[in-house]
Amino acid sequence: MRIAILSDLHSNLEALTRVCEHAAALGAERYVCLGDFIGYGADPAPVLERVMALPGLVAVRGNHDEALFREMGREAFPEIRRAIAWTRERLSPVQLNFLDGLPLLVHDGRVTYAHASAHQPDAWEYLRQPDQIPACLEAAGTPMTFIGHVHVPRVFYETAAGAVRELVPQDGMAVPLSVSARYVINVGSVGQPRDGNNAACYVLYDNVAHEVTFHRLAYDYVTTARKIRDAGLSPFFAERLAYGR
Repeated sequence: MRIAILSDLHSNLEALTRVCEHAAALGAERYVCLGDFIGYGADPAPVLERVMALPGLVAVRGNHDEALFREMGREAFPEIRRAIAWTRERLSPVQLNFLDGLPLLVHDGRVTYAHASAHQPDAWEYLRQPDQIPACLEAAGTPMTFIGHVHVPRVFYETAAGAVRELVPQDGMAVPLSVSARYVINVGSVGQPRDGNNAACYVLYDNVAHEVTFHRLAYDYVTTARKIRDAGLSPFFAERLAYGR
């Protein structure tokens, strides 16, 4: 089965539409969303409407989704707080209930899905370095864990000797997965990439062929940026879309 795994949509309808159309054309049968459906962007309700209709949907909660219902930490910038408040006013009760009911983790056979990490998932740790990965692997208890949060696509894998290595995936090139290894795979960001590439990013996971393929897709970020400015949200949220930062 081919499973499309998305993360960090951030109310970006143009990027989400492009990704969903691409995944469907490649035969995706199920969809997984790893949180941060909202925040930054100007289309929270249309994004949730589209996501909630995806076939076989599995979803977990991200820190921006959590912020709709609970106080953000002191480190949150005022612009982000304003975007969360603006978003809350534009979601329907059904959409708010959907987000509020999302779990922090989902275990599905040999796979764990989380927004940030399987280890203390509500601490919203950014897994950027190999030495952070073992705690996530142990907490997950499964051979594979898919995450987002960092907005940077990566494959971390554990060698036979127990060391963790890092792979930078290439667009459209399948990464074979050993059945005897353990992986933490960051699927990147659909709505706000931050690796210097402004193309939307998602993963297609084939659980029969045992491989993952990262896809980068150009989308109409100019329209997305214009909507952000027109909504009165921070212009920085619009500007960074052009640079993938």
